[in-house]
Amino acid sequence: MITNEELIMQPSKHPTMLDSCTEALRDAILNGIIGAGERVNEITFTTKLGVSRTTFRESMRKLEQSGLLIRVPYRGMFVREFSEEEVIDLNNLRAVLETYAAEIIIGKGCNKAEDLLPFYQIVSQMERIAPEEDVAQTNALHITFHRTMLNLAGNDLLFTVWNNLAQQFWMTMRISQLSLFALGEAGTFADSHREVVGAIAAGDIEQFRKVIRKHVSYFVEFRKTERGRL
Repeated sequence: MITNEELIMQPSKHPTMLDSCTEALRDAILNGIIGAGERVNEITFTTKLGVSRTTFRESMRKLEQSGLLIRVPYRGMFVREFSEEEVIDLNNLRAVLETYAAEIIIGKGCNKAEDLLPFYQIVSQMERIAPEEDVAQTNALHITFHRTMLNLAGNDLLFTVWNNLAQQFWMTMRISQLSLFALGEAGTFADSHREVVGAIAAGDIEQFRKVIRKHVSYFVEFRKTERGRL
């Protein structure tokens, strides 16, 4: 079982205070402890984490560079709010990159049962949790699943491109995840991921392309539903 402490980044072998602080702040953003558009309270976090303001500000700078935070002059650092177009664009881009990853995996013959065991283990864990209640664990599993796909592909350039946008992908993944729940389909969270790995196992890239497009479209479907209620 992936623990909440393993949430996003693969842990450093020798984490520094800065690493730990950055991960804690990132986790707080991803899990909605600090909401989109909300100002990051330095005093609250430095007190809770037991770090200096210098260390915490360096953590915020790192997350600003990765696209999770935005600096507003004379006001402070705020959690980035993604526009509807940005969410759609990032989800679509992730679908393209992960389709390429699937093509590589299938092309190399790395889609045998033993190769895909980590995916099935993650899906099994998804099936044992209540996604709407255990937000941190759900986020951890969601992120780990998709990162595992890039790792299995083993393509350095692809991984670099995906990883450069990883934190923005993670935020839009969470938005899509919340959209799935808002549509009343929380129970399909594990099933949707089982479909993804199933297409890889079958070596069917066209089916994978179809499944991954559906997988990243929950936000669009949610917005259509919202507009229909107006």
